[in-house]
Amino acid sequence: MHARSTPTAPQHPTLRTDSVMPHPHPTPLQIVYGSGTVLITTLLLLLTTGAESVPALAGIAALALGLGVTVTLVLRARTAPPEPPGPAPATPPAGARSLPEPAPRLAERPHARV
Repeated sequence: MHARSTPTAPQHPTLRTDSVMPHPHPTPLQIVYGSGTVLITTLLLLLTTGAESVPALAGIAALALGLGVTVTLVLRARTAPPEPPGPAPATPPAGARSLPEPAPRLAERPHARV
C-alpha cells in the first residue's frame, strides 16, 4: 500500500513565517505620552486658530495625530533596551596576570604498518 501524505497549504514565496520578527508593543507610558500629546495639541490648535471649517478641523486632527505618533516613536527610541555587548576583547587589560603558555607538543610519528 502507498502511504498517503497529508495535503498542506501552498506556501506563498514572500510570506515566510520563520523570518518574521514580532513588533514590540508600546508601553503604557508611551501610550499616555502619545495620547496626551494628541489631546493637548488638538485643544491648543482649536482654541488658537478658531477653525470652523471641516478641512481645517481635519488638518488639525491629522497634525495632532502625527505629532502624537512622533512623540511615541521618539520615546520608544529613547527607552529602547541597549544592544547586547559585543564580543570580549582579544587582549587582556593591562596589569592582568596571564597564564603560562602550554609546552609545545612533540611531532607525532606515523604508526608502522604491519
